[in-house]
Amino acid sequence: MNEELKGKMREILLDRYGVDINDAKCFFSTQNYAFIFPGEPFMIRVSITAKKTRSEILSELMWVDDLKLFKQTICEPNVSLKGNLLEEFEIDGKPYRANMFRTARGVIREITNMTPMFFICVGDLLGAIHHVSTNERELGINFKRVSQQEKFTILKERVRDRIPEDIMKRIEGIEERINSLPQELGYYGLCHGDFHMNNFFVEENNVWVFDFDGCAYAHYLYDIASFVQACFLRGYGAGKDLRQVMNEEMLHYFKIGYTLNKECGEDFWDNLELFIAYRTALTYLALSEIDEVGVLDDTAKVKNFFAYVISQDDVMDAMTTAMKK
Repeated sequence: MNEELKGKMREILLDRYGVDINDAKCFFSTQNYAFIFPGEPFMIRVSITAKKTRSEILSELMWVDDLKLFKQTICEPNVSLKGNLLEEFEIDGKPYRANMFRTARGVIREITNMTPMFFICVGDLLGAIHHVSTNERELGINFKRVSQQEKFTILKERVRDRIPEDIMKRIEGIEERINSLPQELGYYGLCHGDFHMNNFFVEENNVWVFDFDGCAYAHYLYDIASFVQACFLRGYGAGKDLRQVMNEEMLHYFKIGYTLNKECGEDFWDNLELFIAYRTALTYLALSEIDEVGVLDDTAKVKNFFAYVISQDDVMDAMTTAMKK
């Protein structure tokens, strides 16, 4: 993290929450910082995206409260020292939002410690979330959150002038295929939206999830693809054929946990690789927007990685090649 930015943010968060981010581990994922305090039952999320409306924020909190009834390892937000669930501030003219989440137990699982039981437990958690989402849709419950497709299109148009024409053409081809999929009950509903390892802690066989800031209506495969892609980017399976790793080492166990809570046929998984390409395209678009913010010191290198992957016909093969380098 940029040290000048961190210093300014440290003072603000110390005032709002009474904790020092110098004591935390910082993780970044294109739009959010996650400050993890070792040994403490809380973390702080700081988003660098434009401010959401009040109704969007309330919808996120209402959904988290609903999920908590069905899965105890859902991490609800905690108030700041000023009694606010959401703290908003600016640094150098850029808007930020901060939330503290409590009852997050355990630690972020290291890439070297991803066991079959870990994948089963992650699948169990996400299956429970999607099961609740399906029930809500069946009952006609609607939260004021936009669709992932809409978010993708808005971001794409914002950064269009920064994207090479050939890569944009490939991105729009992926987007068109996603948008053509039917939004069937049991396949589509309110999703976490940013489901990856930096957004959950692991305590033995319990997985505690937080950061529902990006929750949106989407195909459930989007959450699954987000998790799979993040594992690869952290180095899981590096040096191997990632398609084989995904099917034999990850999904084989993930499906066991997922289907404990969420009924789905084998055809449910048919478009997973398409959604990994979609998530990869979204990550590249998001990275193309943050070069003015100074949030990463190696932004160009990371963007080049994603530009290569998304420019290839087969994203899984491209990621396999890129992760070997």
